[in-house]
Amino acid sequence: MIESSYNLNIMHKILYLFLLFFTSIPAFTQTFPDIIVKDVNIIPISENKIINKKSIAVTSGLITEINDFKKIKKGKNTKVINGKNKFMMPGLAEMHSHLPAPEKIDTYLIANVAAGVTRIRAMNSEAPVLDMKNLISTKPIAPHIYYPFIVTEEALSKAKYVLDKTVKNLKSEGYDFIKLFSIYSEEMFDWLMEAANANNIIVCGHYPRMVSPDKVIASNFKSIEHLGGYSKIKNNIQLDSLIQLTNKYNVYNCPTLDWDYVAADLMLFDDYKKRLIFDNVPEHFITEWNKQLETYINKEGKDQILKGKEGYLPTFQYKLQILKKLNDGGCLLLLGSDPGGSFQMHGFNMYEEMTHWSDAGIGNYDILKAATINPAKFFNEETQWGTIEVGKTADLILLDKNPLDDIRYIKTVELTLVKGKVFWKKELLEKI
Repeated sequence: MIESSYNLNIMHKILYLFLLFFTSIPAFTQTFPDIIVKDVNIIPISENKIINKKSIAVTSGLITEINDFKKIKKGKNTKVINGKNKFMMPGLAEMHSHLPAPEKIDTYLIANVAAGVTRIRAMNSEAPVLDMKNLISTKPIAPHIYYPFIVTEEALSKAKYVLDKTVKNLKSEGYDFIKLFSIYSEEMFDWLMEAANANNIIVCGHYPRMVSPDKVIASNFKSIEHLGGYSKIKNNIQLDSLIQLTNKYNVYNCPTLDWDYVAADLMLFDDYKKRLIFDNVPEHFITEWNKQLETYINKEGKDQILKGKEGYLPTFQYKLQILKKLNDGGCLLLLGSDPGGSFQMHGFNMYEEMTHWSDAGIGNYDILKAATINPAKFFNEETQWGTIEVGKTADLILLDKNPLDDIRYIKTVELTLVKGKVFWKKELLEKI
């Protein structure tokens, strides 16, 4: 009798714990989105189409659901952003940018995020790269940045075993890739590529002028900047052959056309006012740029400036033709704007680069891919970002108009999500 009573008591306790466990599950497992962008038109980039009037749920920095708004479960703390009649696409990746001096880093970071840039491939830095990485890690507003180990002629003059040791430790030290700045020896180029390939390190950068284009392309050199190596070839048959080789070996090109456009004075006097930057950046930047322009014109003279423009214009037009050939040949392209001069603004300069590509005859969808999924593929991270899909990082931008209709509509960015954190452009611009 005592034994039966004891067993019954044990069963009651087990039943109680069983019921307590299962009635408590929803409190621990039910997770609601942090953010829902409601009824937005989605430009997924994975396909050249619009997904009309769907809602995107973001939880802990990831896209967790794409569905009709009424079908997405919401919590009391879920923030809802109205996307009606607007467009959402992946954030932009600026693939050729230079980190400024530490005292200017806040403006640099804020401007990029305000423009919709959520990823940056830094190609140089005015301060030591790892020092800048540590500084940027403390900032509340910042895109994700990929940091370079800069290789120069001086660095490559070291003994081979030193180079091997350096390359082997790059990732553990905090670098993401090697940026080749300059080189004067084919033997040194061979050393670099051998060490980098052995350690699975990305090498990109300036075209090594002492090495044949065919050899560079076949070496696993991952991206060529400024169309180096291509623009010197004037024979169409040779150029077409090189482009076929570029496609075969999956080598990326980052043309940085706006650098040429500004540096070579291809826009003059009132032409500056046609730039999309004028629709976005704070007035005090424009005022300062106008002063710089006036000083420059007074110093050089209009006739001399026009002469320089006429001299370089054929080269620029040829670069546009090369870009079109690369795209038509199925080659991989990266969009980077290399800003730094007057009438160039970090982040917003991406818009200017896109207009040059459009002038070259590149389609809007291909331009957007070069600023989103192609950069993700470059870093072998296409499963993590670059398109709008469930499971990917919520690096997103909301636009008032559709850039697939007109690439200049990229200037209508209203807000940027960086890993699910919301930044409104208007509020960010007030900070710079």
